[in-house]
Amino acid sequence: MLSLHCTGRWIVRNMIRVATLTLLAGSTALPLVTQAAPPREAGPPPTVMVTRVTEEDVNPPKEYVGRVEAIQSVDLRARVEGFLEKVAFREGALVKAGDLLYVIEQAPYRARLAEARARVSQAEAAMTQARQYLQRLRNVKTGGVSALDLDAAISSEQQAAARFVEAKANLDQAQLNLEYTSIQAPISGRIGRTAYTRGNLVGPASVALARIVQIDPIRAVYSVSENEVVDAQMAPKSGRGGDKGDSLFVPRLKLPNGKMFPDPGRIDFIDNQVDPDTGTIAIRAVFDNPQGLLLPGQYVTVLLSRSASRRLPVIPQAAVVEDRNGRYVFVVDDQKTVRMRRIETGNAIRNHWVVENGLTAGETIIVQGIQKVTPDQKVNVQTAEETPKE
Repeated sequence: MLSLHCTGRWIVRNMIRVATLTLLAGSTALPLVTQAAPPREAGPPPTVMVTRVTEEDVNPPKEYVGRVEAIQSVDLRARVEGFLEKVAFREGALVKAGDLLYVIEQAPYRARLAEARARVSQAEAAMTQARQYLQRLRNVKTGGVSALDLDAAISSEQQAAARFVEAKANLDQAQLNLEYTSIQAPISGRIGRTAYTRGNLVGPASVALARIVQIDPIRAVYSVSENEVVDAQMAPKSGRGGDKGDSLFVPRLKLPNGKMFPDPGRIDFIDNQVDPDTGTIAIRAVFDNPQGLLLPGQYVTVLLSRSASRRLPVIPQAAVVEDRNGRYVFVVDDQKTVRMRRIETGNAIRNHWVVENGLTAGETIIVQGIQKVTPDQKVNVQTAEETPKE
């Protein structure tokens, strides 16, 4: 019993010693765990290259695909039947309104005209005789002529008058048919190739003899988005009475060979509805074309710019960053703190962007070192003039 009691006291004594050593060890290690690491020293602000936003008189054109079409075009057709006696033009030449182009054989139509004139003379003589006879019957004393004879005379006079009117109408038609044998240009323009040559039989059932297209003036047709049309209609007017959105813009053309058409045009038509499939509106512009550089069916590039320049901010393209939400720049304020600014850009001029919205002249933006900065960060700034030369 004594042995068990001693053993128990020895175990308790050892447990107390272990617990005491554990507490001492914990209290010694605790300051090592909870002691904070010494703070790092912050580095100097990054150095970036900046430039000031400037304004310029800009008139950036917008480009559209256009197609040239004639204002007027005419298919020449024969109104009377006959053999072609003359083709009086050179294919592909310029013609003026009233120029003689074709002559259909005229002899048969001259003969019909002479015959029609003779019939008019006959009808006129018969009508005169019928009127005279009727007048004589009317001059007879009452009871001297039966009512039946008088009615017959009246009917004969009316029929003779009707035949005279008919003969005159036939004369007019014969005169027209003779005139139709000479086919003249109804408009000025360039005539194409002839479908028939001299000696061929032509008539109203024949295909078109040739086609004339007006080339001066001429027009280009193109389409713009409905948003652009609304913007143009809402744009500030120049102050001249009656100005509309179409007078605020000047259309110019770039030819297929890359050269510019010499003269600007004018917008003469804006469609009254939006194409539901494309969301665009058709616009026509008219151009003077005395040299015939523009031809119907030709594809051109329409450059549409404002008639008056605007002063807008212009910034280097290197300063602009783009993400899925759009474009932005880093602006440095007076405290040399970086601020991110969303912008709306317009057309490119050389290696610069025209800024439609988001920046004003005089603000400072970063052009080099953009990758070094984050919003609300301090920076050291350096302009291009301050860059040390190597």
